[in-house]
Amino acid sequence: MLRDLNVALPLDRLRELVAEGVVGEMATAHYSIMGYQGNDTSILENESAPAIAEAMLDEHVDLAVLAPV
Repeated sequence: MLRDLNVALPLDRLRELVAEGVVGEMATAHYSIMGYQGNDTSILENESAPAIAEAMLDEHVDLAVLAPV
């Protein structure tokens, strides 16, 4: 992964798509959460995810890229 960070978060590939006119633009903020949440996902469900969703709506995000690593 250190050889190509785009494996985890494909920012360079997204910038290329913007430059080619395939997508309009990238949001200014990017979000990441830890994959393993354990048995208690209440903080993720009740705090983190709603906060991320609200921020994305405020920025008028149309599409999210989910990159599991």
